[in-house]
Amino acid sequence: MNDEIRGMEEIRRRAERVIGNFRPVERTASGLWSFDRAVGFRGELGTPSRGIIELYGDEHTGKSTLAYYLVGRRAGNKRIVVCDLEASINKEYVEAVTHNAGHTGEIFLVDYTETEKKQEVPRPHEKMVQETVDYLLDDEVSGAIVDSYGAFASEVARAKPIGERTMGQEAKTLNDVAKRVNTWLRLNEDPKWYFVINHTSPNIGGQGFSTPGGRKTKYLAIVRAWIRRIESDWPKDTGNFVAEVAIQKLKYGAKGRKGWVYFIPGFGISREMTAVTDCIKLGLAKADNTIKLEVMDGDDKEWKWMSQGRIGTLAEQALEPEKHQKTFEPFYEALARYNKENPV
Repeated sequence: MNDEIRGMEEIRRRAERVIGNFRPVERTASGLWSFDRAVGFRGELGTPSRGIIELYGDEHTGKSTLAYYLVGRRAGNKRIVVCDLEASINKEYVEAVTHNAGHTGEIFLVDYTETEKKQEVPRPHEKMVQETVDYLLDDEVSGAIVDSYGAFASEVARAKPIGERTMGQEAKTLNDVAKRVNTWLRLNEDPKWYFVINHTSPNIGGQGFSTPGGRKTKYLAIVRAWIRRIESDWPKDTGNFVAEVAIQKLKYGAKGRKGWVYFIPGFGISREMTAVTDCIKLGLAKADNTIKLEVMDGDDKEWKWMSQGRIGTLAEQALEPEKHQKTFEPFYEALARYNKENPV
């Protein structure tokens, strides 16, 4: 065997070792029925792990809250790391949302200030993002959230006069981060998530900042979802709202699917009211002054409408679901029946 062949054999062996270490993608069901179907693949429901998940849309559409909820559903008692590039996150709210999702561990906010010449100054965003990436290697960390990439400003931008364009440098930095994160997530034995929150880019509709990161960041994401409000006040005068999550890109599955999520201010996401919303969107229930749900009447395979109470009453009961479990069981049963008849 000559040197050239031996060299090729060594390259092949190295490649096999690296590829062999890549862990399979796993999915975690969130309890949000239509959303889990939208990101499902070949009968498996739920959000895939070991990759970047990008949530984008206009302000106040629930992007950050959805990310907190999804990470909280998986994290258990492990740590969740949040990188607040906008310096606007309320830690108590993050804790409330993740707690309601089932998380019992610590929320760690990456520091956005540092001491320089005995004064507190903003930290460079590169340092904050790098620290977030480093935490992914920690066994006690379940997932990380960067909020938001739209606010990212490179050190080059900080050094230049206001108004000079630095988007190219920002895109290059975030592309480098994305490639490194993807490799680490695929190699790590423990499946983890890395969420990226973004503002709506003008070329996909709506107002907001351009999304930095360029084409590579878009292609490196395992899931890319657009969130928008479709019910601004449901029920009326509560501040609750429904958002539509449209899957623009799904690496392992079919894109173009949609899911619906029900938000309660100060609480986060309600799985129970999301189930009610899903039934209404699928035509399994009707919303008037009261909710009426289509149910099976015994064994005769006929359908009837069963009253489930007023929308506002259901939304109040959803804040304490353990006390009203039977109220929402028919909705979950209707969705399970639909899922069996219409598999992913």
